[in-house]
Formats: sequence, structure tokens, C-alpha cells
Amino acid sequence: MKHKILNKSGKLLMKLNPLKICIIDDEDIYFNKNMIDIANNTGFTHIDRYNKIDASLFKKLQTNPYNILILDIKGITEPDVAKDGLHVATTLHRTTDSYIVMTSAHQYHLNNKLTSVDYIIEDRLLTATDFVDYLIEIVNDCLTKKVSFYKNIGFKIGFALMKKGITQ
Repeated sequence: MKHKILNKSGKLLMKLNPLKICIIDDEDIYFNKNMIDIANNTGFTHIDRYNKIDASLFKKLQTNPYNILILDIKGITEPDVAKDGLHVATTLHRTTDSYIVMTSAHQYHLNNKLTSVDYIIEDRLLTATDFVDYLIEIVNDCLTKKVSFYKNIGFKIGFALMKKGITQ
């Protein structure tokens, strides 16, 4: 019973002060609706999903940045915006405080020197559980590295309670 109370309390606090997460991947099979729905049920309630970055989305990513941005390397940009996801990551790393995550269906793309990213998802996600596990790890790292102590305190407390509720 105790873990259910922790889990529900954590999810409520996370919902009141959510981290904004954006996923951009041209392949619908990855980070699909089922994965996002399960992540929402886990407490990550503000996840946006796009297939391509056009000029207006690129401007939005710069002027109203997400807390966490998950980018595929290839196939996500319009030619007039950027060459690829790495170029987007480099630009946003320089101009925003977003926590940048890179992924690719092609492992060799991830072997390049990725200096302007905070996290690399090396294995493509196959299940919703994989996604939630990675998301918990990513959020934990983001909160440690990018979010100052006093910022998003409600989410941090809720996240800690939710994790504790899952592990008990």
C-alpha cells in the first residue's frame, strides 16, 4: 500500500509542475503513441512528438525551449532549417538550456564525436517499458546536471517519490 501512495503523490506533483519534453523522430515506430501514453501514465505528462523540424518549429525550439529534447540524427529536418539532427543539437546546445538527447536507428551515426549533446540513446527503443526506463534515466540526469536546485522543485520531489514508489 505504501508504494501506491508514494507513486500517486509523486505523479501528482510531477503533473503540477511538469518538465517539457519534445521528441523529434521521422520514424513513427519509434517513440510511438503507445510509448508516450505509458510515459504519461508514469507521470511525464508534457511530451510533444514531431516527425520533422520546419522553420517555425526550429524557431519555437529556440524561443520557448523544452527542458528535454530527444532528436534523431537523420531525416528530421527540412533542408532550409539544418543539415541534420546533429546541426540542430549543436545550435540548440549553444542557444538554449535544453537537455539534448540524440538517438539513431543507425548505430554508426552515434560513433561520431557528439560534443553538443547531454545524453545518447545507443539502443533503439523497442518497447514502451524501454522508453520509460530511458526517460527516467534521462530525467534524473537532466535534473542533476541542468536544473538548478530551486527550479522545478515540485517536479523533483514528485519524481523522487514516483521512483521510490516504483522500486518499493
